[in-house]
Formats: sequence, C-alpha cells, structure tokens
Amino acid sequence: MDRLLRLLPLWGLLCVLPLPAQAEAPMDCATLSDNASLEAGEYRPPLEARVIGQGRLHFHSAPNAACVNKTLYVIPGDGLTVYASSEDGWAQVMYIAKDGEDYTGWVDEKRLLLGKHYGASGAELPDEVAAFIQRHEACEHFAGEEAYDEERRAFLERSVNEVCLGHDRQLATLRQQYQDNPDARQALQPLDNLE
Repeated sequence: MDRLLRLLPLWGLLCVLPLPAQAEAPMDCATLSDNASLEAGEYRPPLEARVIGQGRLHFHSAPNAACVNKTLYVIPGDGLTVYASSEDGWAQVMYIAKDGEDYTGWVDEKRLLLGKHYGASGAELPDEVAAFIQRHEACEHFAGEEAYDEERRAFLERSVNEVCLGHDRQLATLRQQYQDNPDARQALQPLDNLE
C-alpha cells in the first residue's frame, strides 16, 4: 500500500501533462516534389556533376530528408546529370546505371561537384559570358513562374525587373564582342531574347 501511495503523485502528474494535440502529419513527398520542381532553378542545358564526400548519397523522392529512398544511392566518383537546384540546397538529378537503367530524384547539392553544361566544349568561357548565361537562366526561371497570389506576383515582378532588364541588349553586345570566340559563340547562340 505504501508503494501505491508513493506512485500515486507520479501517476497524477502524468495524467495532467499535455498530450500532443495532433500527431505530426506525414510528409506528402509527391506534392512536395511537384512544387519543388516548379520552383527550382533549372539548368538548360543540364549540368554534369560528380559525387564527392564520404559514403553513400541517397536519393530522395522530394527535397526533404523525410523523403529518403534507402535503397537508391550513388557513391563518391559517380557521375550525375543535374537538372535543377532548390534554394535550400537540393539538386534534382538523374543517374544512369551500368545496365542502362536511369534513376531520378533529389540529392544534397553539397555532395556534388558541379561541372560544365552538357554540350559545352572543354574550354573555359569568358567570365562575363558565363555570368550572362546564369543571368539568362534566372530570367527564364522567374519569367516562367506562376504568380499564384499577390505577394508572389510582386516578388516575381521585382525579380524579373532585376534580372531581365537589359538582357536582350547585353546578349547582342556579347554576341558581337565574342563573335571570334567559337566557344562563347556556341554558348550564346541558342539563347533567346527575353524582353
């Protein structure tokens, strides 16, 4: 009986402790992946990348640690194709296995050594051409985004004005300036006017 009396206050305390009002909702990885794919900055053409660091780099079905695929991974030295990057450090990639099967998913971008765009020559582009190509990709990204509410519309409008203003004039100037540089000419040739 003494033992029961000693445990009674503990039981009473446990009864009045608040229980979580709701269990944490499970992660909807499919919806998260769809939304991230729409918002991620795309690389056109895609980038080459090599896995770096230690150990396995697991694929995720969406850019969130809760969406890990524990059976699909790559190892340091493996080559990947990078299609897009999210602002929070994830990369949307494809891996082609030795048997020819291809696998897509999201991985931690810090584990990738990004290379050049597919189709680019081995030569380095002039800095201002490389910077312009990044600007072009950002302009296309923001111009193609959906303004689903007023705040998003204002953000996209500011971003487009920041990134795209003067784009076409700079593209024409760079094409003229680097007309005798075959690598720069090849890199600039497929870019469209965006203004």
